[in-house]
Amino acid sequence: MTKKKTTNYFLFAVAIFFLLHQSITAQQKSFAEARLVVNSFNTEKDSIISLGVLINLQDDWHIYWRNPGDSGLPTDIELILPNGITASEIQFPIPIIFASDEIVNFGYAHQVLFLFDLKIPKDFKTKELNISAKINSLICKELCKAFDTTATITLDLSKDFIAGKTISSLFESTEKMLPMQNQNLDIIAETRSNYTYLKVFVNENEKQIIKNIQFYPYEEGVFKNSVKQNITQKENYFEIVLEPDQFRTKDPALVNGLIIIEEIIGKNLSTKAYEIAVPIIELI
Repeated sequence: MTKKKTTNYFLFAVAIFFLLHQSITAQQKSFAEARLVVNSFNTEKDSIISLGVLINLQDDWHIYWRNPGDSGLPTDIELILPNGITASEIQFPIPIIFASDEIVNFGYAHQVLFLFDLKIPKDFKTKELNISAKINSLICKELCKAFDTTATITLDLSKDFIAGKTISSLFESTEKMLPMQNQNLDIIAETRSNYTYLKVFVNENEKQIIKNIQFYPYEEGVFKNSVKQNITQKENYFEIVLEPDQFRTKDPALVNGLIIIEEIIGKNLSTKAYEIAVPIIELI
């Protein structure tokens, strides 16, 4: 074979490899896409800007909550901000449950918006903000793939910004799905024989409209994850029985996570979540 033919075969092989690599990469990227979005803000009035990492997933693919459950990886987002700008911790909306055989996971399908509050100092001089978000997670269907990507956005603080109707509506609906904090819920956690009994006290009016109550733990490997929890309705409280995770390495001091309450208001089903960190009382 002549040198010219050898070179041609080599170039052809490189071209085929490049095209295949591009095709595979594009196919992998299409399973989930991420971008940074912002809600409307007024440059004179607003010192806090609502920033979101919007992730769109193909049908039947899902991404994980801060506690992925029995498998998967928690979604982690690192913001890279200009000096002087600070951000809140990631705000996760209420997740849903994915179950297969005995595996129970917490996460999101189709579309999810992870929120951050950006704090802009009054004396901040720079008018153009370049922001990046490094996303590290896992997306799964029958199989799982690493979802590691970076999204960027540039904000112009020299003028007001009006978000599009679709984005502003998405911010509004996501904010309604954020867990409520510092709520005066009347809750007691007691433990007997490694089982934890979570008692959520309600008044008579609340009890009539509550359809379901569940607990989603913030920590992995503490309580057994289940699609249908052992819940009993008592006279003035709901009792949730939390089984220990079979691989638990130490007994917890707190029940830390979300209380999910589904209520029937009129003809509509409303879902609310409350953050709790309840000390566990050991009963003898």
